[in-house]
Amino acid sequence: SSVPLCDLWCQIQEFKGSKCIECPDKYNSDPENEILCDLNEQLQLLSSTVDATTLSPEDFTPVVCVYKDNPTSSTKLCDLWCEIQELNGSKCIECPERFKTDQENELLCDIHANLTLLESSYGPLP
Repeated sequence: SSVPLCDLWCQIQEFKGSKCIECPDKYNSDPENEILCDLNEQLQLLSSTVDATTLSPEDFTPVVCVYKDNPTSSTKLCDLWCEIQELNGSKCIECPERFKTDQENELLCDIHANLTLLESSYGPLP
């Protein structure tokens, strides 16, 4: 089975000075645990290779989380995905608080995201 094989392989890696990235327990019971674990691994690998202090917030490209419509785990998935994007020079667009309590919040947040993406491409309206 794969679990004992991975455990043994990771023990060997520790002797070589490396360490296996393990998925946090908090994702194990989540319906999207495979994606969460993959994103967590990507984040750990990127975090160890990217110097985040050289990234300036003005240089970030706005992006919309690809998991925002996930029916079970959108918050956890987007949290990890957006952290990865920041290490790659992008920043997830967040819905303003004033829209979150409105009964049309989904539509308002989508329109806000579209406007932000347009402004990043064409500049703000005069």
